[in-house]
Amino acid sequence: MIRTYNLQNAIYKTKYRDIYKLIFTADIDEINDHSNWFYKERNNYVESNQPLWIIMESKIINKRIWITHSWGQLEITTAQLDLNVDSTAYHDSYERYTFKNQKELCDKLKQLLEPCLKKDKEQEMDEIEYDR
Repeated sequence: MIRTYNLQNAIYKTKYRDIYKLIFTADIDEINDHSNWFYKERNNYVESNQPLWIIMESKIINKRIWITHSWGQLEITTAQLDLNVDSTAYHDSYERYTFKNQKELCDKLKQLLEPCLKKDKEQEMDEIEYDR
């Protein structure tokens, strides 16, 4: 489900905007955003040091993806979606990527979500041709 309407919300035009833009323009089945960076008052030590925490699932790429900014470290972690979460195979399918900045993270995220983004562009082209 493509969620471009979320990009109209002013909150997503500030910190982490490029990450959210990629997420909301990709065809992702499920997005769970447990981030707390947009709260003005952070109540505890952990929340203030883990501002970004997004979990996504995409059947198109068969991956569960975690995007985090924890304790100063930007990271993407992926796992195979079609495996039993209690299995060794699931835990062996984990891939972790760490980044120095948001641009590097966005470049990798764009690479991971490429099949989901292509579908969006094809749909957009179909809509443009349909309007003619």
